[in-house]
Amino acid sequence: MTVAFGPGGLQDGRQRDAHAKRRVHVFVKIPLVEDRMIVRILLLACSLLLASELPAASQQPKDDPWNPQHIDALPPDIRNYIAVICKGPAKAQHDFATYSPTERRWRINLEYLQCDGLRDFRRGHQCLDVDFIQVGSRFRLASKQYRECGF
Repeated sequence: MTVAFGPGGLQDGRQRDAHAKRRVHVFVKIPLVEDRMIVRILLLACSLLLASELPAASQQPKDDPWNPQHIDALPPDIRNYIAVICKGPAKAQHDFATYSPTERRWRINLEYLQCDGLRDFRRGHQCLDVDFIQVGSRFRLASKQYRECGF
C-alpha cells in the first residue's frame, strides 16, 4: 500500500495528487503471520535451552574411586584398626568394606585400601581380608585370612 503526503494531506496512492513531493511506503503488519513466527522462534529458543540443560542435570556427581570417605563411614573400631595398619592417611575403593547384616559382620578387603603401611599385609598375589563381628555396640576382630587379591 502506498501513501503519499502532499499539499492536500494524507492521500491513498491511487488518488495521488500531482504535486506530491514525497512518498512514504508503509508496510502493513499482518499480525497473525508475524506473531506466529515470533512465538515459534521463542519456543525453539526455549527448547534449545532446555535441551542443553537436561544432560547436565541428569549427571550425578562422580565419586572418586579412591576416596577417604569410604573409610570415614565405617564404625570407629574398624577405622582405628585401619589407622594402625596404614600409619598415615588412607584411601579406599567401594569394594573395600562389605557388611553382612544377617551375620552382623564387616569384611575388610585390604587389597582395595591404599596407604603406606600395606606392604606388610600382602604376600605375593595374596592380600589380607579381615572380619569384624558386632558385639553389642562395638566391633571386634574375628578373623584374618590371606586370599587371592581381587585386582
